[in-house]
Amino acid sequence: MNKKIKKFAVLGHPIKHSLSPQIHFLFANEFSIDLEYKKIDIDQEDFFDSIANLKSEGFYGLNITMPLKYLAFQICDEVTERSSLCKSVNTITLSDKKIIGDSTDGRGLINDLNKKSISIDGKNILLVGAGGAASGVIYDLIQGKPKQIFLTNRTINKASKMQEYWKLFADKNQVILKVIDLNLQKKINFDLVINATSASLSSKDSPISNSIYNCLTNSSVCYDMMYGSKTPFMKEAYKKTDLVYDGIGMLVEQAAVSFNIWHHLNPITKNIEEDLKIL
Repeated sequence: MNKKIKKFAVLGHPIKHSLSPQIHFLFANEFSIDLEYKKIDIDQEDFFDSIANLKSEGFYGLNITMPLKYLAFQICDEVTERSSLCKSVNTITLSDKKIIGDSTDGRGLINDLNKKSISIDGKNILLVGAGGAASGVIYDLIQGKPKQIFLTNRTINKASKMQEYWKLFADKNQVILKVIDLNLQKKINFDLVINATSASLSSKDSPISNSIYNCLTNSSVCYDMMYGSKTPFMKEAYKKTDLVYDGIGMLVEQAAVSFNIWHHLNPITKNIEEDLKIL
């Protein structure tokens, strides 16, 4: 009897650009696993019906991209502590009776930083942005035990609300959370600056000011969660440090965590970025 091939998909809007199928096929190939993995474009208003349809069609697992991660959180019967606090789900497992959700973005970011030999333990981090992308990674950033995480956003009130929401969890992990204005008036040593905004999609300007770039040294790390091109944030960062990265490594690493959730296997991620370039 032929073994039933498990069905997976990535959902988002837009979704055409997604590299998730290629990544999961490369992981599956490592373990000689046959699977089906599709890209499905879904509007927010159709999300709940679409999940029900995919469940009835026998799909086993779903990856969720923006802007659907909060809706994915809402539809789940069970979520991890991480997803519960982040109010975000990017990995769904469709069991017979339940919809189970988890968030792998933060672990993907931390695993990529580790792969690049970048430690956040005891460091000063600036997290730029207070939307879904920032909320999806701050849990794991706090668990990484940095000294301080500075929050900033174009609308500073959103950064203040984010600080208030995460303060208890940060205190529990002995991490200081502070809010700073984008036009920083004093010099702070930032070991790591993470751009969690999508500013590069709509603007040719960096989301942070020169006053923040002036806080960087040649040992500071700048990380843009976007991938695919050198963003304005990255171009400006290169003027201060050579340690500038885009988010392709995070994409691969978060996919590896999703793969482990579904298959209970740990794929080797070392050469996946290079493999993607030749596909």
